[in-house]
Amino acid sequence: MAAPMPDIDRLRFLWHRVRQQLWWRPAIWSVAAVLAALGSALADAWVPAGWLPPLQEGLVSDLLRIMATSMLAVSTFSLSVLASAYASASSAATPRATRLVVADPQSQKSVAVFLAAFIFSIVGVVAMGTGRYGPAGRMVLFVCALGVLAWVVVAFMRYIDILSRIGRVSHTIATVERATLVALQQAMRRPLGGALMATSASPEARPVTALDTGHVQFVDIEALQQLAHRLDGQVHVAAQVGDLVHPSAPLAWLRLPQATAADQGSLAELRRAFVIGPERSIEQDPAYGLIVLAEIAERALSPAVNDPGTAIAVIGSQVRLMIVGLAETPDPAAPRFDRVSTPAGQPEALVALALEPIARCATGQPEVMMQVLRHLDALCRNAPPGVGVAARDLVPRLLARAERDGADPEDLKRWHDEARNLGLLGEGAR
Repeated sequence: MAAPMPDIDRLRFLWHRVRQQLWWRPAIWSVAAVLAALGSALADAWVPAGWLPPLQEGLVSDLLRIMATSMLAVSTFSLSVLASAYASASSAATPRATRLVVADPQSQKSVAVFLAAFIFSIVGVVAMGTGRYGPAGRMVLFVCALGVLAWVVVAFMRYIDILSRIGRVSHTIATVERATLVALQQAMRRPLGGALMATSASPEARPVTALDTGHVQFVDIEALQQLAHRLDGQVHVAAQVGDLVHPSAPLAWLRLPQATAADQGSLAELRRAFVIGPERSIEQDPAYGLIVLAEIAERALSPAVNDPGTAIAVIGSQVRLMIVGLAETPDPAAPRFDRVSTPAGQPEALVALALEPIARCATGQPEVMMQVLRHLDALCRNAPPGVGVAARDLVPRLLARAERDGADPEDLKRWHDEARNLGLLGEGAR
């Protein structure tokens, strides 16, 4: 067994959660702006006044007042535009993608720059009014103000580019795809999170049920390993990431030595290893990312939108994710946990999860169904064997559903012919 390591997975999960909040970057940069404005006064104790060029006393305060007035308007404008963009992403794509769009670092940086510049100028104006700065302090504050002003100009140029992309469906699809790819590659590099594979718990194990109702967002395998090692027991994870749990559903099965019972503190520690929330999240749940993408395609295929091009783009994104993400090989240096077991993952289920909802809505869109078949063929040729078999097995089910849903007979014939030409149906199929 590998030596115990810091709980990097939980820290990474919490860091992703913080990054999805809009406030954190502006808050940190605003604190830095306050420190820069107040710290400029320290230059008077280190730099002789004779070393500095002459500087009019009112120049710095005038510049800071102009910046304060303009940055307040710019910050308000940027936040209102971002709010509109987030609402557009929610209505044009799916509300489930909004959290990822909010976490986009470029838009956060722009807002952080504008707000930090406003706070820097306000603090500078107030400090100047108290007579806090000498000649050296005013010079340093002036240089800092020029640097902040240049920083604002660059951020504003970048913000213009951001506004041309954020809120668009294509940007939302790309954002969800990036997040899902990271989660899928992480899952492939560390299969089962480093736990042992086991179909079920041992007969001697006892269930530990959830106290809340919601979806499992994160499972801390390392914390379970440390608990099992301290209790000299074994933990079998019953609730996988993405599963719905409730007070009657077991989170895990705990096996302890005979005549040993777990105390309430240990049971509480086991439950804390499972992060439960009202909705699923993508950090450890790449299947949820594929579901979010499928929702975008389903909305695009609705009669109110009727945008088959977006649905085809989503199909390409999903298949690209499965081909690239599932090709990731396990990391031999990843830690292994011999006291924690969990059922084997089923990457084959991702195929139906991603493409079946889209095909169900594409009965009246022949070109979309044709792209579904061609992308299933790409999975058969490039994905791992089990995923390829699942892709081939999905084709007859999709065609049978389309026939039951009343698809045009001519379209059905074209789809069957295309499936046969691609080798997705046997010669005896319709």
